[in-house]
Amino acid sequence: MKTPDEIKGLIATATDLCPDARLKFDALPSGVCFLRVAVGRRHFVLEYHPVEGTGVSENFDDTPPFVGHDAVFNSLDQAAEHFKSLLTSAAKTEADHLPQPFVLNDKKS
Repeated sequence: MKTPDEIKGLIATATDLCPDARLKFDALPSGVCFLRVAVGRRHFVLEYHPVEGTGVSENFDDTPPFVGHDAVFNSLDQAAEHFKSLLTSAAKTEADHLPQPFVLNDKKS
């Protein structure tokens, strides 16, 4: 099954908003897609099902597995907008927690 354009757009948005984000995308033959994005200390999941809807969650270190989603949408467009708002928030709040580039100083003191 083909990956929906909205999910492709989310992947592009995630890389634009958060170039240092860690992304993982899985598309199953059934059409179900999982998009996981980690920005600094924040971890987000979008689970798309072509018939049952789309779930969006922010998972924390103490979030138990398989507890369901924070929000569920019948519309992939609405789920994508919600996911983008979470990424936008993370891009603003996690800047201090992203890996910083290290530059060697070749000047002698």
